[in-house]
Amino acid sequence: MELNLIDLTLEIRTSSKAALSQRLLFAGEEFAETCRTMACRFPTRQCAQCSSRASCDWQFIFGQQLSHDPDALRRHQKPPLPFIFSIPMPDILDDREGVLECGLVIVGRAICCLDMLLSGFNVLLAAEHGSLCNSLLLTASRDYQGALYPLANPASLSPSENLVIMSAENILISCPWECTNLRIRLVSPLRLVARGRQLYRFDFSTFACSIMRRVTSLAYYYCGYEFDCDFKELSNLTRTVICRGDFFTAATGGRRKTAGISGSGCFSGDFGGLLPFLMLGSYFHTGKNASSGMGAFELDIT
Repeated sequence: MELNLIDLTLEIRTSSKAALSQRLLFAGEEFAETCRTMACRFPTRQCAQCSSRASCDWQFIFGQQLSHDPDALRRHQKPPLPFIFSIPMPDILDDREGVLECGLVIVGRAICCLDMLLSGFNVLLAAEHGSLCNSLLLTASRDYQGALYPLANPASLSPSENLVIMSAENILISCPWECTNLRIRLVSPLRLVARGRQLYRFDFSTFACSIMRRVTSLAYYYCGYEFDCDFKELSNLTRTVICRGDFFTAATGGRRKTAGISGSGCFSGDFGGLLPFLMLGSYFHTGKNASSGMGAFELDIT
C-alpha cells in the first residue's frame, strides 16, 4: 500500500476571523468530541466496552491504537492523529473580509472517515461561541499543482468525484534531489521537545528527525507503508547541515500552547536523502499539536 493523502481547503464565513482562528487552534478536544457525536451509535457506552469498537470510525481516528508488533512499536511508538489542520495565526490573517481560509490534510485509510471529520468540524463551527456566526462556505480538494476542485456541497459533506487523492510518489516526482540549499519558513509556531524540555532555539537536526519520525509513523499506521532507509545514516546527515542565516525567534504570544519557535532560516548541506521527508512534512507539520495547526512550515528549495 502506498502513502497517500488528500489536501482540502476550507473557507469559513465568520464575523470575527481573529477570534475564530484563536479558538480553532485550541479546539482539539472539542473537535474530537463533536466527531464522536457524529460517529457513535451507542453514545451511552464506554468505548472500551463497545461491541462496535473494531469498526468505529471515531476509534480508528482518535483511538491511536498501538501496534502489536514489538519492533514496529519500538520504531514508531504512539501513532499521530491522521489529520492535520492548517489554521492561519491571528496576527497574520489575509485581507478577505469575513472569510477565514483553513487547510485540512487527511492521511491514508483515514480518508474513508472524511464524512465524520467534516461533520464534526461543521458542528464545531456551529456551536454557540459568542457572535462569531460561523458557517462553511467551501470545501475543495487541492491537486498536485495547487488547483482547487470544489466538493459537491459543503452542507452535504459527502465525498464527491472531485476528491483528489495524492500519492507521496507523485508529490516527490519534482523533488530536486541534487539541491544543496534550502530555506525553511515556519508558518505557525513550532513546539519541539528535546531531552524533556521544550526548545526555543531552532536546531535543524532536531527538526528533521522529528519530521522523519512523524512521516514514518503516519505511513506505517495509516498506509501500511514502511520506508526503506538507513535512518541512522540520515540522522547523522542532519547534523552536518549548516545554518547560513538564522532568523528564528522564540514565539510566546502570551499563550503557553502557542509558545515555541517562529521565523525562518537558510541552510546548506546534502539534503538528497532528507528531502522526501521534508517535502511530505510540509503537508503533515511537526512538533506538539501538529494536528491542530502548530508546526506548519514551507520549503524554498534551490
